[in-house]
Amino acid sequence: MSAGDIDYAFNGYAPDLGGMTQTEVMGRGRIHQLIDDETVALMESRVRKTGVLERLQQWTDEDASGVSVGGRPSLISEKALLTALLLLAKEGTSMFLTSARDLFMFRLSAASRELLSLETPRTAFVGHVAEKSRWYANTSRAFNRINALMDPFPQERRHSKTYTQIQEILRMHDEDLADKRKARLDEFTKLFLVMTYNEQPRDIRRASKKVDVSFDQTYVGTPTTKGYSRKNLASRVKTETETKEKKTLKPGPVDAFAGWHVTTGERIDAPKGQIDNTTPTKKAGSANYRWGWEINIAVRVDSEAPGQHRFPGLAVAATMSLPNVRVAEEAVSLMRATKALGLEAGVGDADKQYWANSTTERLHDDALNEGFTPSTDYRVDRLGHQGGDHGALFIEGSTYCPGTPKPLQNATKELLGHIIDTATYRERIKSRSAFQLHVKEKPDAKGRTVLRCPALGPSPTVTCPLRELLKTATDRPRPAVDSADLSDFTDTICIKHSVSFDTAEFKRTAQAFEYGTPEWDRFHTHARNSIESLNHQIKSGGTEDIESASRRRVRGFGAAQIIVTILLTNFNLRKIAAFISDKIKADAKKHVHGEPALIRRRDREWHNPYTDTYPLGVERPDKLKRPDADDETGGPPQRI
Repeated sequence: MSAGDIDYAFNGYAPDLGGMTQTEVMGRGRIHQLIDDETVALMESRVRKTGVLERLQQWTDEDASGVSVGGRPSLISEKALLTALLLLAKEGTSMFLTSARDLFMFRLSAASRELLSLETPRTAFVGHVAEKSRWYANTSRAFNRINALMDPFPQERRHSKTYTQIQEILRMHDEDLADKRKARLDEFTKLFLVMTYNEQPRDIRRASKKVDVSFDQTYVGTPTTKGYSRKNLASRVKTETETKEKKTLKPGPVDAFAGWHVTTGERIDAPKGQIDNTTPTKKAGSANYRWGWEINIAVRVDSEAPGQHRFPGLAVAATMSLPNVRVAEEAVSLMRATKALGLEAGVGDADKQYWANSTTERLHDDALNEGFTPSTDYRVDRLGHQGGDHGALFIEGSTYCPGTPKPLQNATKELLGHIIDTATYRERIKSRSAFQLHVKEKPDAKGRTVLRCPALGPSPTVTCPLRELLKTATDRPRPAVDSADLSDFTDTICIKHSVSFDTAEFKRTAQAFEYGTPEWDRFHTHARNSIESLNHQIKSGGTEDIESASRRRVRGFGAAQIIVTILLTNFNLRKIAAFISDKIKADAKKHVHGEPALIRRRDREWHNPYTDTYPLGVERPDKLKRPDADDETGGPPQRI
């Protein structure tokens, strides 16, 4: 017998509602509009396309004990709950469990209920409070069944805790279980994002045979905002222990597993096993620190045609993590997840927080093993000449002739020091490329590559007093190595025809594009703009608004990533629809009913000063420079 089975009609229950209707009271002032069957079926099919239902069942079987007493069948299935969350995200509704409950009770037709295997609720006004409580409890159980399989940080989150309790929660934390569940959580996100990628038309999916990404992390708020620092946790516990009257203590944090996001200033990247001691300070200002988590996102970008919008900028991978912890490892997880799209690995672009600050063991080695090539900016202390081998110079990701002129070696330093302008810098970078060593053999299985002097080979790019050009070399102007730039000691690269280099020596600085060239600048700018634009769109107070916790009140790390995954899924679907719409609109401007659009007579026969265009086949006339008025005074014309 359930609460909905109780009949209140015998007592003549008829409260005074004033001017309000029973429907308004049951909806707490909200209008419950019916969702059409087609939309419900579409969202349900997308949930099935992800393959996540099979994975949830597999994880349930893995975690199940050998003996079970069984229980009643679930009123709300995992499929129904995920479908409801997608529907709420699609209409921009807050991702509350109460909203999902109301959707199940009031907003589905009989056909949609049958599709989602939901029973028909009792919608009579009498007893509606108990019925809504029953449906909320079942909605909450359905969500928590999913969350319990994937939450890396399970704990009680209903009440504030003392710092002694926080310390005990941290002590009892199971790292192995956390790694297992976080892997599940990241796979859950991956399955949904891959589904959205496959919803694109084939020609858009295959605009490029490889996947280039730009990745970054951004702040995600927690429903509870009171935090703590590991740095002073022990002292707080000591203070609590010495306090005799415990009721004089102030309430502490609710969630033990979050961290301080540093808005501006220096950030750390603690590896696994190292504690994050980030602490808000009065000097830096409390507004510079926010208690919460980080969402790590990779957006698809285009290294072949930067900025040409051949495909929408989708979030192709995402994970969630604690602030200031394992930033490099999360980036590797993003790149690894993008390979599920079925494309070749391409270029991985990021800001200085990643490639420039991480060690090769934590980021570069794994990224290169996955097939991704870095693209980034360098730290100031790693610009210019940074060591070398066999006499060659390592400069900003490339290997150069030891006779490379100093102004070319220090071009980037002088640009940042405002000694030269951008035009001069571009010319120096272009000139410096001629002094780059030539690749004779690609890296072998041991990571050794064979390079040779740029004055050797069939296509030399410089001339050198130590080398003689081949007779078959093309007779054309080449920059010359100045004898004054040569070192007193002639090393291997200046003696032998070719030299073997260990790629590990310049693995940390190697890039997909030569640093400082227009190609590098064009792609890096496009990639950074893409990820910053995506972060702004999903965090702005619009449809997704993932930064604010005011629209997702379920507490905990796992719950947050589940809901953020649904919101990113909706974002991708919106981007795809908008991209196709814009493409249709652009095609319509070019063709009308299958024929090329007519050119207006104004543009066919005349020069259009507004668009500054000329009729087809007419060349733009040379503009004659108007002679300056001159009254032979040597100054501006005199007014008469």
